Amino acid sequence: MRTSLLASLALLLPSLATAEPKVVATTEGLAALAREVGGDRARVESLSRGVQDPHFVDANPILAVKLRNADLLVDVGLDLEIGWLPPLVNQSRNAQIQPGGPRRLTAASVIQVLDVPTGVVDRSRGDLHPGGNPHFLTDPRRALKVAEAIAGRLAALDPGGADRYQKNLAAFRGRIEAAIPRWQAALAPVKGRKIITQHRTLPYFLEWTGLQSVGELEPRPGVPPPPAHLADLVGLAKREGVKAIVLENYYDRRSADVVAKYSGAKVVQIPGDVGGEPGLDGYEKYVDMLVTRVAGAAR
Repeated sequence: MRTSLLASLALLLPSLATAEPKVVATTEGLAALAREVGGDRARVESLSRGVQDPHFVDANPILAVKLRNADLLVDVGLDLEIGWLPPLVNQSRNAQIQPGGPRRLTAASVIQVLDVPTGVVDRSRGDLHPGGNPHFLTDPRRALKVAEAIAGRLAALDPGGADRYQKNLAAFRGRIEAAIPRWQAALAPVKGRKIITQHRTLPYFLEWTGLQSVGELEPRPGVPPPPAHLADLVGLAKREGVKAIVLENYYDRRSADVVAKYSGAKVVQIPGDVGGEPGLDGYEKYVDMLVTRVAGAAR
């Protein structure tokens, strides 16, 4: 089945004249996966940095130039980049990477999506993502699905490197599958524990780890918390025995500190993505940090 799929893609995607396909990813997490499978045969760039909130990236014209020269654009999808990516893609004048284009890979299309809202989705409910939650790279199982899809697209673009991409993918899969039992062992003592988060960025991580979120600092996605909401969270944290308030390091932590002060919970800041802290230059290191910080705080 994989062979026939690659053959079909190869018919749709004109092969590159030379090796070293140029891959542009919207986030450092996606770029890290592309680097794993592309190895030294592909050139990979990210449009955002791991220290940034990926919802809000400056649509700098320099980024449009990167997209103009891209052989493959890998985006998260589910409207994560809706505020900044579409104008850049339009400015790039690269017809191949337009939505639905042959050299556009939307990572959300290859994973099982969580948190798909029901009912009417409008601004009264905050910054909801109509197609579901886009923060799926916190789950290494889903990250492997995305890496597999990237390897398939690269092989279709660059048939001469197909074997190398598959070998790189196999090596990456082997490391992640070997690490998952270690990560699960570290998290086992806190399975079922309850936490509070800043934004709904961790549903995939929670599903994988068995932790539970009982509330968010944001009363609605993207809406700053008023004092009454923080007071309610203090009471909730006490009733539910919440040990940790988890937020990405690109968020202002003052609201978390208030809830922690009056509830006795700990504030734990986590990197928002690969590259979110010095030294986090690969996907495994990123997940290692998530597991270590959250497991330590939730005890």
